[in-house]
Amino acid sequence: MEYVQAIRGDGVMSLRIKLAELLSGNWNGPPLIDIGTTSLTGIRASALPHLRKDSSVAHPIYETLPLAPMECIRLGSDFIRTGLLFDPPVITDKPFTDAFGVQWQRDEGFLSPISHPLETAGLKDILHYPKPQWRNQVQLVEPEFRNAGILIADAPCPGLLDLSFMLRNPWRFMEDIADKNWQIATALLNWSLETILDAYNYMLSSLPEQPDIIIYNDDLGYQDGMFFSPSDFRNLVRPYMHSLLTRLRQLTPASICFHSCGAIRPILRDIAELGIELINLDTNAKGMNVMEVRRELPASIILHGSNDLCALGEAVTNKDKAGIALLITELAQSAPVIAGPLDNMSSAEEVLAAIRGAAFIRNFSSDDFEKLRHIGPVRNIIEEAIEKTFSTGLPVL
Repeated sequence: MEYVQAIRGDGVMSLRIKLAELLSGNWNGPPLIDIGTTSLTGIRASALPHLRKDSSVAHPIYETLPLAPMECIRLGSDFIRTGLLFDPPVITDKPFTDAFGVQWQRDEGFLSPISHPLETAGLKDILHYPKPQWRNQVQLVEPEFRNAGILIADAPCPGLLDLSFMLRNPWRFMEDIADKNWQIATALLNWSLETILDAYNYMLSSLPEQPDIIIYNDDLGYQDGMFFSPSDFRNLVRPYMHSLLTRLRQLTPASICFHSCGAIRPILRDIAELGIELINLDTNAKGMNVMEVRRELPASIILHGSNDLCALGEAVTNKDKAGIALLITELAQSAPVIAGPLDNMSSAEEVLAAIRGAAFIRNFSSDDFEKLRHIGPVRNIIEEAIEKTFSTGLPVL
């Protein structure tokens, strides 16, 4: 079936056409919405355990749910997930070892790495460290749903820096960089680069059709700063990132959505110049105010999930008009955007807030969004959207 939803003027437009207009800079209406799909916007199994259909998870550490297309659509998403599936870690008090040889321990419901296989390794050991064999099952989208939403493929494995940290130990790898231990650092990055490409190649070659968007995750900073100086990032990490993204483009025509947590403002332009189409950032990190980030980035790059959809939904639920006005105007003025939660969701309350936020956004016309963008909050438009939102029910979780 052809799922049409976006209405502009007197016509209707498929979601893929709307995405194409967003990518070309020609879309000025309400944003597309991504809820419950990838590790960026997904739902942790612990939040809604009854939605778990089998033992597989969409992310082996976050344990997000691989929601079926109808479930994504029911939540209000314009996107549906495809990508690798993973066996969940066995829940015991003992550590478990993942496919990369990293040991993890569960603590208060969350998994943390406690042992790193190459922490004390020399160059020869790194060069000969075995790579994982990709035999994972793949979440396929049934033919009748392939036009029901935009296909977004989750990242099949951690990014360059994430993987180097996991193998070496974050502090040890940062010491390698600080001490200019280039042989070790580049050997780890090379190992990670080839492993990541193997993972994407396996995933993409297992799919019956190419996704519209692929996610690439790599956390380059923490809440208050970057893991490396901008010059170390540019001189050491970025060339590998450029090589990785160039080779990914040889595997698929899909648009690339780059995700990083942390306060990475000093290198935003360096990332933008890698030629990515979408970017997903932690706009709660230091110096990452969404409007300032918008001004820093080229207008051609779409902000994905960088406005707080859950906060917007919560403000609507509470009829907090000041909060609503602030958040919906920010969303309109930071376009081009794809609305979504700031991170994967770990409670039913967050999921409900995201659904409410999505329903609210859908009650704005293109003309309404134009006014919000150029004038700012307009009281009667916002109040009308609130009224419409409360006049229709939300899906039962």
